[in-house]
Amino acid sequence: MRYLILCLFAFIVLLTGSGADNPESKKFTVILDAGHGGKDPGTTGLSGVNEKNLNLAIVLKIKSFLEKYPDIKVVLTRDKDEFIELKERSAIANREGGNLFVSIHCNYKKSDELDKNGFEIYLSDLTRLKESENYTRTQNISDYFKDRDTLSNQWNNYSNLLVPALQNSYFHLSERFGGIAELELATESVLMSRGLNQDAFFVLVGASMPTVLIETGFLSNKADEAYLKSEKGQESIAKAVYKSIIYYKMDYDFERNFLFK
Repeated sequence: MRYLILCLFAFIVLLTGSGADNPESKKFTVILDAGHGGKDPGTTGLSGVNEKNLNLAIVLKIKSFLEKYPDIKVVLTRDKDEFIELKERSAIANREGGNLFVSIHCNYKKSDELDKNGFEIYLSDLTRLKESENYTRTQNISDYFKDRDTLSNQWNNYSNLLVPALQNSYFHLSERFGGIAELELATESVLMSRGLNQDAFFVLVGASMPTVLIETGFLSNKADEAYLKSEKGQESIAKAVYKSIIYYKMDYDFERNFLFK
């Protein structure tokens, strides 16, 4: 019954815009992170397209969808082709008091894998380590793997550090948004869902809020690449992420304003 009510509210909000009658309420702050940029092109597609450009195009479209909501503040970690350090991206999110951090990327199959296609959603939750341990350990790890986006190949070596961190209070909120995003992407786009996953992406480390990384498709797959390069594909992905943010915010507002008052 609760989610039936939320869906009804969400439908009304999508038509009219959220929060227009309550200008005094604190704005819900969404951090949109376009992966890579500047000297860091990310992966390169079969046609030679750089991931960084597709990530930014999708993020800018998400932002344009969200701008009509006066009670939502949208912050971009980058709005042009520039290099932003990974640790600075989470620092931006924290300075802005973000309520949700969404990082947009494109994928590429590894050399030992068969061809892959579809989108993947990643959750990572390392933000509630003790402050001193958080800085020291994550910095040491990122220095050691400075040429990598993720710790996936070394997960077992650091399981004693990472597993306890994954139990913090933001994880279930990240999982909630991830589930909504998976459904919306599967509905709005032609891309196949590869499900919710967990990994230790550096860009998600240190952002004190729910954090999700979306691999929108595989640039090593001809059909995925063509879709991600197309205006239609980018619009569909952006619309799915935008709707996911709105639905998540409806749930967030419902709990804050009704359940826990």
